[in-house]
Amino acid sequence: MVPFPMRNIYIAWIAVLLSHMSAPSRGEELTDKMRSAETCRLFMASSTIPNAGIGVFTSVDLKEGDTVGYPDLAIPVTDLDWHNGGRRQASLIDIIEGDYHWLWKDYDWLSSVIGDLSFEAEEVVACIPGIGAMPNCHFRLSNVRETWTRYDTAGLHRSKDPGVGAFTGYHGREGIATKDLTEGSELFVDYGEHWFWLREKELGLVPVAESYVEAELVLQKFHSLDLHRQEVVKSDLWDLIKNFPYKSRSLAALPNSHVAANRAIEVGIKETELEGSVRSVEWLHNNGKCLDNLRPGISTINGAGRGAFATRFIPKGDVVAPAPLVHIPYNERLLMFGELESQFTPEGFTIRNTSDIRGKQLLLNYCFGHSKSTLLLCPYGSGTAFINHNHKTPNVKIVWSDKTRATIHNSTWLTKSVDFLEDQLSPGLEFDFVAIRDIEPGEEVFLDYGVEWDNSWRAHVRNWKPVENADNYQDASELICLDTESCKNTSPLRTHDEQLAKPYSEQLAIYCYFNYWVGREMIWNDEIDDWREPSGNNHHKYPCNIVLRNPGQLYNVELTVPVYDDDGFHVQDMFVEVKNVPQWGIQFINRQYGSDLFLRNAFRHEMMIPDSIFPEAWMNLT
Repeated sequence: MVPFPMRNIYIAWIAVLLSHMSAPSRGEELTDKMRSAETCRLFMASSTIPNAGIGVFTSVDLKEGDTVGYPDLAIPVTDLDWHNGGRRQASLIDIIEGDYHWLWKDYDWLSSVIGDLSFEAEEVVACIPGIGAMPNCHFRLSNVRETWTRYDTAGLHRSKDPGVGAFTGYHGREGIATKDLTEGSELFVDYGEHWFWLREKELGLVPVAESYVEAELVLQKFHSLDLHRQEVVKSDLWDLIKNFPYKSRSLAALPNSHVAANRAIEVGIKETELEGSVRSVEWLHNNGKCLDNLRPGISTINGAGRGAFATRFIPKGDVVAPAPLVHIPYNERLLMFGELESQFTPEGFTIRNTSDIRGKQLLLNYCFGHSKSTLLLCPYGSGTAFINHNHKTPNVKIVWSDKTRATIHNSTWLTKSVDFLEDQLSPGLEFDFVAIRDIEPGEEVFLDYGVEWDNSWRAHVRNWKPVENADNYQDASELICLDTESCKNTSPLRTHDEQLAKPYSEQLAIYCYFNYWVGREMIWNDEIDDWREPSGNNHHKYPCNIVLRNPGQLYNVELTVPVYDDDGFHVQDMFVEVKNVPQWGIQFINRQYGSDLFLRNAFRHEMMIPDSIFPEAWMNLT
């Protein structure tokens, strides 16, 4: 029998032993948490399209209709060509062929596919980081579509919030799988054929949808040749076809080798390209970087709008998000100017007054810079645009991408001049946002934007005053409801007669959705007598008056429909009544140049790149 005192010692010893056995060590606990990173569903890695740079891949099977990653925001850039010496109402080709460096032209989107963005100014494009900028286009393999954005200012108002106008209100743009996808598939979006037509000098003859129809006919003719068991002859003949001196998009759509051509004859060009667009999940883990560690949400910082939150545990030292960079060599590209009084171009457009700097493009707030350089670097990594500032307790930092796993980073650029970067017409730099401590799931992610940014923001808050009549301002986002369910909680809309006694804000315009295509047939204006629900991007908004309020939150409205002549000139307006329009089909729009985006007192400042990683070669300012 063990003596009592000794028994107590044994009991204590056993208790300690059991506690060590039951409680995991820090290393074991961390290992378990690190395994959660294996659940990454979306990766950035080299594209399967040769020389296409970045690709985006799913590491899990997706069903048609599944959401891809997390929603993006859209950053408006307004009247860019005019502010850089071009003209008002510039076309897309004016921006592409402008005599100023604007690499975003290959990554931004037309405002017409974003939502209400096109109403902000005479000419608007949208920079959309993440899924809006990273996937490639492949017309035969397109498998992701993008939704329209939502618009709201996260509750900030110009009468009381210094942060109003400092971030975009356009957000919620999602990628949706358009077909079932297997794990490892590269994701492709449809840029639209015009994107390639306008860049033919730069990219050459890239195949579009029609090109593959003609290419399949060439394959059939090649297959019909009596070349049984003459592989050398077939190979030489195929090389001759592919190297034919008169290039075409159809020729570019053909497989590169006769071996690939044989496979395409068997299963079709699309199937061979589909087979080549899939990488193994193991390869993605070894060579790619996770893109879905961050999700957007309302920031924990009062007045900051939206923030980025960790979707899983991220251990210290891990990459939170990769961030390819669009370079703007000279930050003057983002200046916004006033107009010369009573001076116009021969076409009747206003002329910019270069001595009257009115502000800077909102994009500046989403880019990095340095006080001794004109260079701006704008990340387009997924979720990184939502990361807010915290000077005292950040949990991430930026570093240059590790060359062993970088997708596009060219470290030699760090030794080149800003003038050298001016001549580079594709991205070649890449940041990584790296955890500087363990980050827990659901925790907001913060970056220190730098002392200069912090001081500038504090000064802005101290000196900020509301603009004139701010108390009377009503933003369109306060009145928007987007579906039947959300409209149940909103007040009924006032008819035109009721607005005479109680008008809406003069800053607001009322527009109605109208779907005027059915299949490929146009519904003539005089045949419209009831509401047709819009689908996809197949609709327009027209100015409208609310004539009558019906039961069930339905309205009769009068549309103002523009009529154009054969040359595309607006000749008159037609007024058409449409019955039983649901409330969500009637939307309020901020009038041109009237939203918070154009506030003269809105905060503008780039985030600062630390001295420790900023190359001396780029310091072109004293």
